[in-house]
Amino acid sequence: MKKFLFRQILLFVLLIFLQVWLFNSIHLFGVATPLVYIYFLIKLPVNTNRNMVLLLSALLGFSIDIFEYTWGLNMFAMTITGFLRHFFLKLFAPRDLFDEYIPSFTTFGKQMFIRYAGILTLVHIVILFATESLSLFDPLRLCMRIAGSYILTILLIFALDSLNFESLKK
Repeated sequence: MKKFLFRQILLFVLLIFLQVWLFNSIHLFGVATPLVYIYFLIKLPVNTNRNMVLLLSALLGFSIDIFEYTWGLNMFAMTITGFLRHFFLKLFAPRDLFDEYIPSFTTFGKQMFIRYAGILTLVHIVILFATESLSLFDPLRLCMRIAGSYILTILLIFALDSLNFESLKK
């Protein structure tokens, strides 16, 4: 249990560090920015208390906001995404698995994990960018930012998950 908690804390800090100092400086074609910190929320164990999920997602969003000076935008988007996570898990998680498992390609299966991670990421990105723009003044640019960031983020999330960190347990 202590080893698992340490790994979760390490993942939390590592994703914040990578987002702030590496991924925020990537603006592919001027519109696509990867938001890989959502990977922490995706990888939380299924049996995590809903209040703890909300607290951790708000804390993660707040941490990103501190470094980006975005005045709560990431915290707002992460908290709503954390709230919706339970419903997406019920929708996409296989019913025959134990409650202690962590969502991944191996536990969910490739197709279900792609759906679960994809919809959670899309919801987060749409909420974040729609709140950030606060208008539909330039809807084409907003759609391009959402689509570009979604594709880039989901590719990086799948790459991270396919690294199979389970082999590091031994």
